[in-house]
Amino acid sequence: MSTRRGESLAARVAATQERRQSPVSAEDRPPPTRHCWYDGPHGRQAALLLEWRRVGGAWNGRIAVAAPDTAGWVLVEMWVDGGMLAPGPQ
Repeated sequence: MSTRRGESLAARVAATQERRQSPVSAEDRPPPTRHCWYDGPHGRQAALLLEWRRVGGAWNGRIAVAAPDTAGWVLVEMWVDGGMLAPGPQ
């Protein structure tokens, strides 16, 4: 069996599996997202809570939510006051 780049196919496959199984550091992981309810101008809507930040003495949440548009629906990402958010299904 011929080898390409000096390695056998088995050696290349083994090296690929080792890279896949290496642990991911905390910095490389995306932040956990959570389902939430957003009380906005279109009533209560399901949303994804992406992260929190503290502004002054209040908390804001960055969410992704569907919003009506002239062509249908669009996905909107925005910061909203924490008081407009409620826990969603777990």
